[in-house]
Amino acid sequence: MMRRKWLVATVVAGSLTLAGCGSSGDAKNLPQDVTAAGGMDQLVKKAQSEGELSLYAGTTEEATTAWGKAFTKKYGIKVKLYRDGSTTLFQKWAQEAQGGVNKADIVIQNVFQLWEDAADKDWITNYKTQNFGGYDYDTVFPGDDLVGKVYPLHQSIGAVAWNTKVVTPQQQALLEKDPVAALTDPSFKGKIALGDTGGATTAGNYANAIINQAGKYGWKWLEGVGANDPALFESQIPIAAQLVKGEYAVTFGTDTLYNDYVDEGAPIQYKYPDPAASALWSIALPTKTPHPYAARLFMEWATSAEGHDLMAKLGTGTGTRTGWKDDRKVAKEPWYAPPKPWYGMSELPQLEGKKFGEFVTKVNETLKG
Repeated sequence: MMRRKWLVATVVAGSLTLAGCGSSGDAKNLPQDVTAAGGMDQLVKKAQSEGELSLYAGTTEEATTAWGKAFTKKYGIKVKLYRDGSTTLFQKWAQEAQGGVNKADIVIQNVFQLWEDAADKDWITNYKTQNFGGYDYDTVFPGDDLVGKVYPLHQSIGAVAWNTKVVTPQQQALLEKDPVAALTDPSFKGKIALGDTGGATTAGNYANAIINQAGKYGWKWLEGVGANDPALFESQIPIAAQLVKGEYAVTFGTDTLYNDYVDEGAPIQYKYPDPAASALWSIALPTKTPHPYAARLFMEWATSAEGHDLMAKLGTGTGTRTGWKDDRKVAKEPWYAPPKPWYGMSELPQLEGKKFGEFVTKVNETLKG
């Protein structure tokens, strides 16, 4: 597979102190599965003797904290959370890894190309959990470079969301028929809010519409959206709050930002494009960690039906393991229809290397009119 790299964070390897930081020593001598660890009982015993682990996560703080507490309750091992956006998180971790400072036991983020960069630099290691066979890697991972090193958790799916109390019946009909095309309708001028193109889900939304579905939408479609004078935000999070309040009518964002609002009775509805871009939240084990056995136990738990399903529930996302059952409240809404996820952004030749930056610039300039 020819890999596409478009969002690798720029890192500077400085003189970083090692004081107070643990190290796993020779990572090659550490177990690569439960059997090599002496069995599950021995792995638990060794992990509990370490007593804690450090989790670097791009997932939301509230959901990840609750998830970590569930692990602590089961095994008595404290989870220390460092939370930031995926690219910023990766930059911090990369600086530490390049400086020989091993603080992260587990890393979770949603940018596929950053995982590829980490694998190339040997920052993540192979660890085959007992639940390795519970995932359809051929579907969720473009190629097999990361299989055994990175495990999928849940996914945020691109969707067009709107406030049902703000849109007119005519606009509602347009959104239900083709939510992507509806964004170009002149009736939405001044009523659209959109997020920064640099985010994984937002970039995927545009890449899906402009490149993957060029014959249906393409750049001409984006010009139509730009003609509607959309409000542009650095983050989708404030857009969600403002959409719920009715300050905007519609957005092209991510489903997970709206599921809790829907559960609480907010007048929000959304529809997925066909197909819909997926930002896959995934977990990996750093090659060198301060608590290697606690980290391996966490990998076992996180990829189990128990751990995976709990994180999908807390994060309100679509699960990724084979056999996952969608029992979310939002999935029971009469308007809800399951997505057909698209994972192919990393394989688009139009986004290879510097072309991604050029794509982002063109998208932003087009939206600004």
